Amino acid sequence: MTASGKNTGTRPGRAWLRRLRGADGPVKDESSTLSYYALLIATLALLAFGLIMVFSVQSVTTAAQGGNAFTAFSKYLVFAAVGLIGMVALSRLPLRILKRLAWPALLAAFAMQLLVFVPGVGIDVYGNRNWIMLPAGLGTAQPSEFIKLGLCLYLGVMVSRHRDTFLGGVSSWGAFARFFGWILLPAGIGIGLVMAGGDLGTVIVLTALVAGALWLGGLGWRWFAALGALGLVGFAGASMLSANRRARILAWLHPDRYDPLDVGYQPMHGRYALGTGGWWGVGPGSSRQKWGYLTQADSDYIFAVLGEEFGLVGTLLVILLFVVVGWCCIRIIRRSESMYVAVVTGGIMTWIVGQALINMSVVVGLLPVLGVPLPLVSAGGSALVSVLLAVGVLLAFARNEPGASAALRSRTGAVRRTLAVIAPRRRNRV
Repeated sequence: MTASGKNTGTRPGRAWLRRLRGADGPVKDESSTLSYYALLIATLALLAFGLIMVFSVQSVTTAAQGGNAFTAFSKYLVFAAVGLIGMVALSRLPLRILKRLAWPALLAAFAMQLLVFVPGVGIDVYGNRNWIMLPAGLGTAQPSEFIKLGLCLYLGVMVSRHRDTFLGGVSSWGAFARFFGWILLPAGIGIGLVMAGGDLGTVIVLTALVAGALWLGGLGWRWFAALGALGLVGFAGASMLSANRRARILAWLHPDRYDPLDVGYQPMHGRYALGTGGWWGVGPGSSRQKWGYLTQADSDYIFAVLGEEFGLVGTLLVILLFVVVGWCCIRIIRRSESMYVAVVTGGIMTWIVGQALINMSVVVGLLPVLGVPLPLVSAGGSALVSVLLAVGVLLAFARNEPGASAALRSRTGAVRRTLAVIAPRRRNRV
């Protein structure tokens, strides 16, 4: 027990957060709604950036293929609208309902992922079989994106339910059986289904997501060392067994030795785009690399086009927005007394911020090409919907911070009263 009466021993996985930000729980004079509004504004700003960049790229690529750029972009707007509606709906749900959604969400995500192996439904994209064809001409969807959210919700429920296993360090055979059956096995199934389709980039994000959730749940460092070593062996094996992955890694290690018109083409043109942008960029819509030079310009390498059009200032602004998202997640964790909230938030934070870091590192050349999109910015309807749903969960947690719910209700009432004064209802006259 601390001097303030808080039981700090119940949350060992967050000791580093306590050292970073002080004692757990709400602090006097802190704004109760700061997490909610900061996260909402950062998300909407990133989404706005994404819509601008996707249309900027598709206005060229779609037209070059003889299609209508506005038609293609309108389909993407449908996904954005669905994601925003889902985000608002989830943000209003109480925690008990979110907990009940864990099992259905995970099982539904697994079922959708199995569809990629059904002939006529699943399709191959660049050698990976992780997409399904949607009806009504909406294009394709990537079910593995929803496994990310399903695993976050599921791990939050299971870790908080079996917290004694984690706090005890998984020190007995019975504890290990529970840890394996309720945590490792479902996570392994999800990761294995995605790996069976060949999408190593998504597998890396899923693995990081699980690690972030378990760390916030209090799993000991020895387990991380053992599982991390196993993961590195699996990554090395998957990389060496694939000629394409092996070539990308070698091209990253030795860029001067590989054909700039083959495996080194995309990383080179990504750096060209960033270099052309300079400080302020060439202007919205004026990118040169998107005109057929940079492949995957609207997805994996959209950060390069963003840097070309908006310059270093634009890229730093996007990085700052992701920092704000991560800071909001840390604040939600620190101000909550629930292990469930901490584990789910830790998983989502590792997913969104970690994936953004991987994507930007690939574009600037710090990592080999992994095929990971930039959350909220890259094109991809299923990815956009899943991230917005995850943000909706975070907003629900922010609404449950001490004093936040009452403050949000009072502000909503104040807005309604103001609108009533500005635009009073007209009474029917006889």
